[in-house]
Amino acid sequence: MAELFFWISAFTILYTYAGYPFLLGILSLFKRQQAVPLKMEPTVSLVLSVYNEEKGIEEKLGNLREIDYPSDKLEILVGSDGSTDQTVELLEKSGLKGMQLFVYSERRGKAAVVNDLVREALGEVVVFSDANSLFRVDTLRNLVNPFAESGVGAVSGELVLLSPGNIGESLYWKYETVVKRLESRVGTLVGATGGVYAIRRSLFHPLPLDRAIADDFMIPMRVLEQGYRVAYEPAAVASETAEETVAREFRRKVRIGAQNFNALRYVSAMLNPLRGFVAFALWSHKVIRWIVPVSLLVLISATALLYSPGGPFASILYGEILFFALGAFGFVGERRNFRSPVVVLPYYFLAMNAALLLGLLKSISGTQTPAWEVRR
Repeated sequence: MAELFFWISAFTILYTYAGYPFLLGILSLFKRQQAVPLKMEPTVSLVLSVYNEEKGIEEKLGNLREIDYPSDKLEILVGSDGSTDQTVELLEKSGLKGMQLFVYSERRGKAAVVNDLVREALGEVVVFSDANSLFRVDTLRNLVNPFAESGVGAVSGELVLLSPGNIGESLYWKYETVVKRLESRVGTLVGATGGVYAIRRSLFHPLPLDRAIADDFMIPMRVLEQGYRVAYEPAAVASETAEETVAREFRRKVRIGAQNFNALRYVSAMLNPLRGFVAFALWSHKVIRWIVPVSLLVLISATALLYSPGGPFASILYGEILFFALGAFGFVGERRNFRSPVVVLPYYFLAMNAALLLGLLKSISGTQTPAWEVRR
């Protein structure tokens, strides 16, 4: 029985990180490259929920001023979610053309603000962004072009992480970008890049407010439920500065993990294999990836039970111990500004999976609140 659990756990870990991308690569060889869509200029509503962003809001406003898009077809809706710093004052005196500011005195969380802003939106396409996500000049034009295809209901742009210190997050995001590109080529994404994505306004369904959810997962999944595709547009680029340390990224991953688990219950029908590629991608890229922390615990436990000196599982157990030891050295090294990839990568992998596990526990216990503190 221990050996069975060992192989099941090993398979799930290897499959979600390596097997699934490999299968996508094979499937993509049989897909024709889609024709470049016609240039579009639909009316656009860019919505932005902010909370205590005084340190970076002026940079975001300057970035929005540089967007290359017809001003008569672009509206910018900004909602302040109970900000207690100078965010509202900075927005009020910005003079940004086409901006409508909505000041909510009560702190309710991003989902409530997004619901209110989309309800006010008039554009054919709604673009979602974050205060710390900076667009290139042509990002908005590139983001809306795929909507020329009638079957596309949502489009995710490409996020470039500026990560001078966090090697693990930088490499992981590059890996994720490759997976997203392959998914889009083969079928559809099962999520979006939170700082730069768009949907047809007619397909938006209000986000649930009873628990914290990840909007960049929930909104695209609602689009898929309605029979549309979520496309990936690598030319629609936004950039963000990643957390410099694994410790700070850990806190963010706990929150995102809890939000994703919370959102999954609302779209569980999409896990049905009859949904075809959507179910395949959702299981492979999301669900199995999210249960890797459990698989790791089962794997190490099964290996320990199967261990015997000189036996076939002895070297595996030694390898697992070494991997955890390198992760521990990475934890200590980060606090002493020693960031060799040899120890940082195991540390990052273990820390992010620990964050996922904690996120799962917070989801089950219902302790992740819809509103959270922003750390910039």
